[in-house]
Amino acid sequence: MIIETFLQDLRIGLRVLIKEKSFCALAVFVLAVGIGAVATQYAVVNGVLLRGFNFRAADRLVDVQLADPANFQPNNFNSRMTTADFADLKAQQKSFEDWVGYLNGSTVNLTYNGQPRRLTGGYVTHDFFRALGVSPVLGRDFLPEEDRAGVDKAVILSDQLWRRDFGGDPGVIGKAVRVNGRAGTIVGVMPPRFQFPANEELWIPVNTEFPVKPRNDRGINFIAVIARLKPGVTPDQAAAEISSIARGFAESFPDTNKQFTMGYVRPLIAAFTGGQLNGLLYTMLAFCVGVLLIACVNVMNMQFARATLRAKELAIRSSLGATRVRLIRQMLTESLLVAALGAAGGVAIAYWTTDYLDAYVHLNNPIPTWMTFDIDGPVLAVVIGATLLSAVVSGFVPAWLSSRTSAIEALKEGGRGNTGRAVTVITKGLVIFQILTTSILLIGAVLQVQSIIRQQTLDYGYDTAGVLGARMGLMEGDYPTPEKRRLFYERLLRELRVSPQFEAVALTNRFRMVFSGNGPVEIEGRQYKVDSDRTVSEFENITPGFHAVLGQKLLEGRALTDEDAEQKQPVAVVNATFARKHFGHGSALGRRFRTVNQNGTNPGPWRQIVGVVSDVRMAGPFNNRTDGTGFYVPYFDTAFGPAAPAPQAQQFGTAVVRPLPLYFVGTPESAFDTFLSQNRLVAVMFAVFGAVAVLLASVGLYGVMSFSVNQRSQEFGVRMALGADAARILGMVLRQGVWQLGLGLGLGLALTLVIATVANAGLTNFLFQTDPRDPLTYTGVALLIVFVSLAAILVPARRATRVDPMIALRAE
Repeated sequence: MIIETFLQDLRIGLRVLIKEKSFCALAVFVLAVGIGAVATQYAVVNGVLLRGFNFRAADRLVDVQLADPANFQPNNFNSRMTTADFADLKAQQKSFEDWVGYLNGSTVNLTYNGQPRRLTGGYVTHDFFRALGVSPVLGRDFLPEEDRAGVDKAVILSDQLWRRDFGGDPGVIGKAVRVNGRAGTIVGVMPPRFQFPANEELWIPVNTEFPVKPRNDRGINFIAVIARLKPGVTPDQAAAEISSIARGFAESFPDTNKQFTMGYVRPLIAAFTGGQLNGLLYTMLAFCVGVLLIACVNVMNMQFARATLRAKELAIRSSLGATRVRLIRQMLTESLLVAALGAAGGVAIAYWTTDYLDAYVHLNNPIPTWMTFDIDGPVLAVVIGATLLSAVVSGFVPAWLSSRTSAIEALKEGGRGNTGRAVTVITKGLVIFQILTTSILLIGAVLQVQSIIRQQTLDYGYDTAGVLGARMGLMEGDYPTPEKRRLFYERLLRELRVSPQFEAVALTNRFRMVFSGNGPVEIEGRQYKVDSDRTVSEFENITPGFHAVLGQKLLEGRALTDEDAEQKQPVAVVNATFARKHFGHGSALGRRFRTVNQNGTNPGPWRQIVGVVSDVRMAGPFNNRTDGTGFYVPYFDTAFGPAAPAPQAQQFGTAVVRPLPLYFVGTPESAFDTFLSQNRLVAVMFAVFGAVAVLLASVGLYGVMSFSVNQRSQEFGVRMALGADAARILGMVLRQGVWQLGLGLGLGLALTLVIATVANAGLTNFLFQTDPRDPLTYTGVALLIVFVSLAAILVPARRATRVDPMIALRAE
């Protein structure tokens, strides 16, 4: 019986909607935009933060770290896990059934058939894939004896690399290769689309490259941990056990482990997300929900107007015996049909936008391949929820009020029934809500767009299009000693400096002119009572000629020379901000400073300042500070840990002793453009959200004002019959719209300001050089909303002045 009645309501609803094509098309479009926005953004949130991994017992996979409790904040803490820590914890812990390690995002030199390739590789423990429950589809997994120092390197290829560079040849298994200058053998190929942890193209046993050091040598060689909790063990229990073991390390090895006495265990997905990414994605999802609410309010206003037009129909049906519940159910069924059609349109929009986003993001950004944006079960569940919410929000109140219609009042020509006052109050409140929500969304969108525009248009202090850079890695297998590496670089620089293609050439350890090192510094002769007294400075290892490459001006003293790396007194050149911040108007020459750890421990040698150069942005587009201090030290200064096995070289092409692949060849301008491509996409999305919100709010305001004019047409006719002129009627309508606009806008601006004030610290870090309380932004948004809203109010207001008094009086 219930199903039959529901099917009957559906048939009636379809006939009604087919008859009211204009209402149906507009309502479906509005809801499709709102539901499509929510579905798209939830697909992104689900793919990045919620879906997780398709591994064996993935819900028990965790990331484990040793943290410094004195400087601990979730997603932002001082941590460590060396290979020695890793091995000792594995032997002593009892909370985990699997304990494996990896280093991801590394680059690997792979030579096959004499052709060198520079690839993204992962260094993993031999049991890494078995712990995840994934096996090679061709060949075999790593063996324990292959995960030791001094043995030939076993290599497992990704399916993508196997097909792209090896032609999908099954015969590659067992083939000899050279890996980082050492002999190796291809032993396996992983399944398609498996490139975990990030975008690895091949994998190598970690101990062949970064072997576990003796227990009393716990310096560098860091490693990340993936562990699987034993059934019944909670992350907190496991963290407590790791903390207990870590405290023992601190007692036994105070030089390296004294600070790191806190075990931190978190879901594995958190190792790849967190911080600003989470905040950005959930902020965008909140924006989309706001757009959907505005869409629902618009449809609700349309339903009110439609119910008024259907007052006679509902009154007749009521007179013929239809109960109030029956009328409400019929109108809710119609709302559900509209919402369902809107959901279908929203899913179509979401399919198109997620395909575009997925392709764009993976093409332009090095995000893990397993982070895909799919319209899957969870997303469709959200769509169903949004559909039901839209149907109820937009349909219930109009249906409930319309079912109270008085038959006598409704059957009058122009009669409004006995619900006119309630409808008027509700629609006015909805307009205020729309304007309030729109102002919040639009201010947030404008702030985000401003932030990204400022990041895109930074002045770096040098010509980013006039500098050519490339990266090259010297591996210990080919260049086993610092002296051999140094001789190679000296020869490289000599050959490039005589080339007519270059005006100046130098080496730097800054990755693509973006990621330099940084750390606290202390000035000789000054006291530092608390850690915050120390200034954090950027630093960079360079060879002579680097400042000429960038066009930096020498403001005081001299530049670095080849001989500086050999001096007993370490030296440095500082930038103008460093000199000004630490020495004011006095000379920086001859003054000394040193680098220290965050808490002032492990000091480096005192460095004497020999020169001051003009400022450049040493951290590229990602440093939110405008007054960053920085300094430069000789590239081959062994006291500063320079000539690592994989440095960088400003290089275009030269004959080299062994074949070495060049990679990341290009200008800083092109590199910054790639780095910021995702930010541009975010700016476009926020701009679209803001524009849609303004459009829907203006349409809603126009609809409500039109509805109000229709509702008051008799009143306007009477007033005009009694002598009111058009200007007076126009003023009445404008005043009604303007006070709704003013109240909604005032509340929206005030609420946004409160949010910005309460969350100022977090928003300041989130927004690049943009004040979340910027008065110009608030003023501009207010003027835009006022302009659009007045345009929406003026059209129905002018129509009110053309009401025919005779028609209005005849209706009474």
